[in-house]
Amino acid sequence: MGFMKTVKTAALLLALLPQVGTASSGGAVLPNENWGFQGIFGKFDQGALKRGAQVVVQVCLGCHGVKYIKFDQLRKIGLNENEVIQLAEFVGKSKNDSMKSSMDPESAKESFGVVPPDLSLITKARKGYENYTFGLLTGYVTEQEKALVDKALADNNLSDTEIKELAATLQLDASHPDKMREVLTRIQNGDNFNKYFPGHFFAMPMPLASGAVEYVDGTENSQKQLARDAVTFLAWAAEPTMEERKSAGINVMLYLVVFTAMLYAVKRRVWAKVHH
Repeated sequence: MGFMKTVKTAALLLALLPQVGTASSGGAVLPNENWGFQGIFGKFDQGALKRGAQVVVQVCLGCHGVKYIKFDQLRKIGLNENEVIQLAEFVGKSKNDSMKSSMDPESAKESFGVVPPDLSLITKARKGYENYTFGLLTGYVTEQEKALVDKALADNNLSDTEIKELAATLQLDASHPDKMREVLTRIQNGDNFNKYFPGHFFAMPMPLASGAVEYVDGTENSQKQLARDAVTFLAWAAEPTMEERKSAGINVMLYLVVFTAMLYAVKRRVWAKVHH
């Protein structure tokens, strides 16, 4: 009961976090990624899980935690003893420790104004699930988009064409040019803008950039790949027994189908002797 209460509380806190930003302009269309672990027959890609664990440990644990997972549990995704120990030691922990943030809450609040949320349930906490989390990791302004903003604000006069282009590019509401100007000015000033975060601005700077993590298996380390692998790992962390649950469900359904067929055959045989 205590664990479930903690889980519900964490989910509630995560659901409320987006309110820290300014009022949402709404209408943002999340990325529509194909996640192989979704669906009744979906399974986690073990390579993606291993890479995602590396990204989460080397990048995310600097501020966030995945406190319901212990490092030693990473053997379930195919990491060997030495790999688990190395990952734990990267953040100054042992294999028996939980994957908690290396930053204490007081320091985090002093640095960011809020305590970064634990990521154990992040893929379950918001509408959009894995796509929302992926959007948060990849929805920051690119250099090309920043150049468009600077160009649009250079003459202090947003044209209709610029409004439409920037609204489409940054997922903004083109029907409110004054609010758009405020947003663009904040982007120009270096505030943390994200296309998919309700309100668009929040405390977290862009966490992932291409090349931020060097994969031990040699996989391309683009921002998108890093984000996909991190989200895959966080989806596993939110439900480590997902594959077992799906397997059990399929076996139960097969059993019910066979059992129903047997009952039907028995019924036909019994009632065949009854004359109407």
